Amino acid sequence: MKNCPKGGTVPHYANNNFKILNLMMISVIMSVYNGSRYVQEAIDSILNQTFKDFEFIIIDDGSTDSTYDILLENAGADKRIVLFQNEHNIGLPEALNKGIIIASGKYIARQDADDISALNRLEVELEYAEKNGADLVGSDCYVIDMNGNTVCENRFYSKITDYKGTLLNQRAIFPHGAALIRRELLVKAGMYDPRFYYSQDGELWLRLMEHGARVHVIDQPLYYYRVLPVSTTKKELAQKRYNRVKQMIYIDRADPNVVNAEITSIRSSLLAGQHKTIVNPMEIYWKSLANTAYFHNAKKSATPYNYLRKALKESHSVSGYFNYLKFSAIYLMPSRAVKALINYK
Repeated sequence: MKNCPKGGTVPHYANNNFKILNLMMISVIMSVYNGSRYVQEAIDSILNQTFKDFEFIIIDDGSTDSTYDILLENAGADKRIVLFQNEHNIGLPEALNKGIIIASGKYIARQDADDISALNRLEVELEYAEKNGADLVGSDCYVIDMNGNTVCENRFYSKITDYKGTLLNQRAIFPHGAALIRRELLVKAGMYDPRFYYSQDGELWLRLMEHGARVHVIDQPLYYYRVLPVSTTKKELAQKRYNRVKQMIYIDRADPNVVNAEITSIRSSLLAGQHKTIVNPMEIYWKSLANTAYFHNAKKSATPYNYLRKALKESHSVSGYFNYLKFSAIYLMPSRAVKALINYK
């Protein structure tokens, strides 16, 4: 195990030259904060990859649960793990920047601590990048629920033709954790912008494209993206405002001072807790997964109904019961027809 010193923060870097020693092909970077429930699955999915020539940089971002103990045990068992512990939580963008600076790989592969990589993910993404000169590679994915059950395949990402337009309309071009990025261009572009508490991946992809990045999404699900319940509107509201900031930067070319003022306002709102608590979040969660399974044509036709039944169990109203009957009837119709009817994207 390689031990890196505790603590310290990393500012936003741009156009700096970092020495890369002992160059290898891939540095996998994962930041985790209080992720004890799922982090072992994420770690196993990387350590068991068919491609073996990588280092696995894991940053514990000030966890207060048993996460760091889990990381220590893994680092002691596999020399490819480079473990770093922050004394306090600094947020995902700055934590990832620490990992990028430490990294010695030609490519940076991301991994989120509550997701899972398919065991051939690194091999397939690297082969594509090397053969085609791609700078930013992602993939389609499987959607999984909080218990690890597969909801459906999401094949939408590889069908996107306008990456910039998609990102500026608050939609991802692939899951953040599925990314493989050419490190040289990533450093040249300035790495992650720590001002973006949310949507930091979309902002970085836009900036990479402004630096000429060649982007490709592989038409193969190489990543298991876990959808988790949310109890407040904090993330949703902040993402909408951050999306507006991206439009200010990459469409309006707004004055940097105006952009900074808006970002400061967003961060102040987040710190002040200006968001609403979601009533009965588990009902909404299961219902959203039912719709996700239906619209993405889950392989098992019963999957949408299974999640709908879970939502119904959480419902406490008569109107909710009739609402679920309506969904049950809709699910009998071809999803393509319903998508066209409601202009679903």
